[in-house]
Amino acid sequence: MAYDFARIAFASAENYENVRSGYPEEAVKYFLHRLGIKVNDRAVSSKEARPFTILEVGSGTGKFTRVMVKVLSDKNVRVIASEPLESMCEQFKVMVPRMDIIQCAAECIPLPDASVDVVVAAQSFHWFTNRAALEEIHRVLVPNGAFGTLWKLLDLSIPWAKQLGHHLDVLDKESSLVFPHQEEWKEVVGMLVKSLFSFPQEYIGFEHSLEVSSCNQAYQHFASYSVIAGNSEIKKKAFKEFFDELMKMHFKEKGNPCTKIPFTIYMYWFHKEV
Repeated sequence: MAYDFARIAFASAENYENVRSGYPEEAVKYFLHRLGIKVNDRAVSSKEARPFTILEVGSGTGKFTRVMVKVLSDKNVRVIASEPLESMCEQFKVMVPRMDIIQCAAECIPLPDASVDVVVAAQSFHWFTNRAALEEIHRVLVPNGAFGTLWKLLDLSIPWAKQLGHHLDVLDKESSLVFPHQEEWKEVVGMLVKSLFSFPQEYIGFEHSLEVSSCNQAYQHFASYSVIAGNSEIKKKAFKEFFDELMKMHFKEKGNPCTKIPFTIYMYWFHKEV
């Protein structure tokens, strides 16, 4: 059901690529370090007779992949990208032409048992926050392997972003999507990882922003969110009216331009329990 919704919402992967932001290198380095990948070392070693292997699930158009590969460019690391949506896979091939991508869902990964050292999910775990996906990730990970997930979410310390965030939360809940800034997230994930992974550790310390030239450009970014893009025309119209009023209140009436969308980066990591 979730993937069917995503397929409708992300039918235009090219638009997703154009309006979504990337990831700051320092945040990616820190994230990988917390997963046991020493990015400052000359080489990263695996206990197996193979390169250290990272599987990315829900790679999308490769926004996170590109930064991760750049950070690990001089390391002996193999990165495997995967994505369930055909539209995203095709756009990924355009953006990251030198890397193959496997079209598969997180619940059905076509890799052998204990063949991956680390699994990462950037801006995607909300699509497969279920026991079947976590069991599959657990299966492909080596003993004590790490699973890490991160999101760029609206910085709720900014008044207009907080108002917008609350509006989006309602739509998320209508679509049964759970994000880490919501109260129920830790409880839901804590129950799902039981007997599979350690309880998640977290770090919420990096900020990021997407530069925009106008309120309309900011709208195009938010209109690409699944709960907007995959919703009914009535809901899309209602969101546009809400957003225009929000921009009028916080920017246009004050004579200020909207120049950036502020984000806070949420990171979580787990270790496989045997």
